Amino acid sequence: MRAGKAVAVGAVAVALIGMSAACSKNTGKTDQSGPSAQVASGEISTDPADSKGPAATIAGAKRGGTIISYHERDIEHLDPQRVYISDGQALDELVTRQLTAFKVDPATHKSMLVGDLATDAGTDVNHDGKTWRYTLKSGLKYQDGTPITAADVAYGVARSFSPNLADGPHYIQQWLAGSTNYNASYKGPYNGGAAVPPGVTVQGNTITFHLKSAQPEFPYAASWGTTSPLPRAQDKNPNAIDTHPFSSGPYQIKTYHRGDELILARNKYWDAKTDPIRHDFFDTFDMKIGVSPTDQTNRVLSDNGSDQYAVVDQPGVSSEMTQKVLTDSSAKNRILNGYLSFAARIDINTQRVTDVNVRKALNDAFDRSGYIRALGGTAQAAPATTLMSPTQAGYNKYDAYPGAGTADGVAKAKKLLNGKHPKLVYAYPNTEDGQKLATVVQSSLQRAGFQIVLRQADQNSFFTDIDRKNNGWDLYPTNWGADWPSGSTVIPPLFDGRTIAPAGNQDSSYLNAADVNAQIDKIKKEPVKQGIGDWGKLDQTIMTKYAPSIPTYYIKQLSVVGSKVHDVKIENPPGALAYVDAWVG
Repeated sequence: MRAGKAVAVGAVAVALIGMSAACSKNTGKTDQSGPSAQVASGEISTDPADSKGPAATIAGAKRGGTIISYHERDIEHLDPQRVYISDGQALDELVTRQLTAFKVDPATHKSMLVGDLATDAGTDVNHDGKTWRYTLKSGLKYQDGTPITAADVAYGVARSFSPNLADGPHYIQQWLAGSTNYNASYKGPYNGGAAVPPGVTVQGNTITFHLKSAQPEFPYAASWGTTSPLPRAQDKNPNAIDTHPFSSGPYQIKTYHRGDELILARNKYWDAKTDPIRHDFFDTFDMKIGVSPTDQTNRVLSDNGSDQYAVVDQPGVSSEMTQKVLTDSSAKNRILNGYLSFAARIDINTQRVTDVNVRKALNDAFDRSGYIRALGGTAQAAPATTLMSPTQAGYNKYDAYPGAGTADGVAKAKKLLNGKHPKLVYAYPNTEDGQKLATVVQSSLQRAGFQIVLRQADQNSFFTDIDRKNNGWDLYPTNWGADWPSGSTVIPPLFDGRTIAPAGNQDSSYLNAADVNAQIDKIKKEPVKQGIGDWGKLDQTIMTKYAPSIPTYYIKQLSVVGSKVHDVKIENPPGALAYVDAWVG
């Protein structure tokens, strides 16, 4: 998935790997070191008791009040079947529920996959990973008081097959269809399509998924919005769901004015006894949109009036104000700082930049140090040379282009270009940091002889735009984090060229290499322990042989909260600020 934060610039393995810290809270400490060796992973619960509500008690928490969340840009999608960016996922965590979800222990910060709507994390019916059964809990209700049913979950999955709703993850659809071209025949419940997709059966309050191949990681995929329920009667206008998803969680959309403000209020029909993940401490959640990172930081740092109840959320503390925040004694206990599970990069559109030597030259010429300085330093970012994050199981530490951005790196780039001066279009989101970093990219690459044309793009639809196959751009910043703790959710989505479609692509470098595709298939069939390391090896092969991207930095979150805000946390997942435990007072 992508991090909402980074738009400004741009797994069964868990049963075998110990869980490290999955979230951060406002301790007043900051991490300005290089990448840690912590691995973001969490086990799948095998005890139905873990899936029972209510969520764990939060010490000192009070009910009431409003949290103000400042955002520079709007959220691209709220329709749970379309959500694939972390800020949308974090917001939807308050509004919609899925079959499964990650529960974070507030004392140990360890995460575990449990049943959310379902009574447990899933039953592997035949013990072969191909048939997964879920039974819904009793007492589940929507915002209008009607019951949530297994048929509604099936309808939600059906919606995810629609070519018009292709922005979200495609795992379950592909596993049901047995093909990356998952909607070649069945295209969802619209225009006469069935309300239950092929491969799914519903009996009473039980839903069963019959997959074409063994997928032992299915419970993780079920934690995504793909399995969010929706009654067919509420889907009269699919586009309306993107601004007003029908609530199954503790909050519902009260008002939403795109580009300006989104307000959540309590869903009075949500029952805490059914929910092991969420609380509903605050009365309302007020997301104020269009506030620059500098303004956000100044407001919350001052801690006056309503800003005592505010949070610097997306994209976080302005780079120019990083040191001011870190040295302000009044903010010491109001700082949130930690690694997110994302690696940022600049994708090279390999459909347009077809010469691999040009792509390698881009990597050699790129000034990564200058880029990180412009971001505000190591409290905001750590230099990246890989496609996978160091928080990811199977991370392989390597540098395919040592000396990048130095005099030696520029000399290597010039040699690869052999007198050529490629003219390339660099597209970037029209944000405060997007504009600033674009000039770093331009000056960095022009030293080696590239001609870089800067092209502003709409910040609110940037990822949607670069995910269109014919986007017309050569270079653009983006990022990715594991959808769950397995390299299978990093390398295949980003570099399996067989998944490329007209729109909704995660492979936004548009690399389609037969040997990479074959290696992806091979690793997917390997034992989990072997596959963990082999994803990291393939990461290195892709960068060394094909150079489809320029790794830029490993993403950190640096935020400040008002003095009246408590228990907002940096959590992986969703790889953003999470409010499920938050309260004010």
